[in-house]
Amino acid sequence: MKETLDTIVIGGGQAGLASGYHLQKKGLSFLILEASDRIGGSWPSYYDSLKLFSPAGYSSMPGLKFSGNQNRYP
Repeated sequence: MKETLDTIVIGGGQAGLASGYHLQKKGLSFLILEASDRIGGSWPSYYDSLKLFSPAGYSSMPGLKFSGNQNRYP
């Protein structure tokens, strides 16, 4: 029997992972497709020195908050 999915998410970056979080909370079946061999989107492949440049309070993922001072730059 073939599995039927409610949704297919293209890309395992921040937006794709956040979408998966909310789809799971709604009880929907989904699949996240990512071209890379790891999650996080494409930016790790392009920028060895790129660091997170927004405050922790704006950088959390749904259901996974940065701990500590929310004004710091992780």
